[in-house]
Amino acid sequence: MTLIDQLVSELKPVRRVRAGEAWALTAIATSVAITLVWFGVGLRGDILGGDPAGLVLLRGGVLLLLGSAAVASLAAAARPGVGQASHCWRWALGAALLFPLATLVLSVATGSVPFAELKSPSGPWCLAIGGGSGLAIGAVLTGWLRRGAPVAVDRTGWLVGLAAGAFGTFAYSLHCPSDTVQYIGIWYTAAIGLCALAGRLFAPRLLRW
Repeated sequence: MTLIDQLVSELKPVRRVRAGEAWALTAIATSVAITLVWFGVGLRGDILGGDPAGLVLLRGGVLLLLGSAAVASLAAAARPGVGQASHCWRWALGAALLFPLATLVLSVATGSVPFAELKSPSGPWCLAIGGGSGLAIGAVLTGWLRRGAPVAVDRTGWLVGLAAGAFGTFAYSLHCPSDTVQYIGIWYTAAIGLCALAGRLFAPRLLRW
């Protein structure tokens, strides 16, 4: 038996990784997070009434955009190949960063620190619920990625955290009582940032092959 025959004889078939699985798992995990938020702390009255505030629609749209762009990049990373890299997440991240940037500009323009938002009693809940939901979604995405073949595992870890943090924070945003840009710029950014950091620290260790 030749060397090639020996190598081939040791191969085992695996189920092909499909991008649709990442979207489906993310949708299911996010739906579970939204359901837990709904029955745990309740949704905003304007959302339940079918007339959400403009800022609620804006922040929700940006979070979904960021999360979707990151998942699209993860789907491409799971099946590396020529011309399959996706960098749309960078533009979505740029859009999301407008909130902390606006918070900084408003603080400089008014010459004051947004203490009301910093001391908001719902702030820790944003970190706990948004960040906790994000960690759970990140675990689901990491489990799916282990079946793939991501090459740039460090970048993939960041993307896992960004996607998970965006969708987890979106679940919390349906309850969030605040309607200010500064609150979003502080607490939402913190929740997503913590999830991104957790993704970078832990996901690569589970994805190495």
